[in-house]
Amino acid sequence: EEVSVVHEPGVDTASMERVNFFQGDACALSEYADAKKGFGTFDGVIMANLLCRLPDPISTISALPKIVNAGGVVVLVTPFTWLEEFTPRSKWLGGFQDSMTQEPIYSKDQLKEIMESLGFVKIHEEQMPLVIREHRRKYQYIVSEATGWRKQ
Repeated sequence: EEVSVVHEPGVDTASMERVNFFQGDACALSEYADAKKGFGTFDGVIMANLLCRLPDPISTISALPKIVNAGGVVVLVTPFTWLEEFTPRSKWLGGFQDSMTQEPIYSKDQLKEIMESLGFVKIHEEQMPLVIREHRRKYQYIVSEATGWRKQ
């Protein structure tokens, strides 16, 4: 499938040549980075409404330091709607109670801990509503959490 890009007037060719779009298996980011076959590293990565639909979200997040340049930014947008049909419960980043203490484990807190352990600092956070049309008479209203993380 071909993707076309529209840019603002006045964007020069040199700037456009620095922009790349890549589609692939998010769980294989580490393999792509290790293979280095045209993949490279990035100043910005956007992962929108993806995290809670991956079979192994930690493997994807753990690969980010390999593909994000120092000073680069990762934008993660997720509603944290974990479902076992997409992600085995053992791989969820929260959304359940601790089996020992019965304290809630929040995905937001787990994500922060993981991203900071990988050398990222949270630089932005906001709630991002969206509507998904399922069919002519049914819509889903979802509020995702959007966070921005800068690699140190």
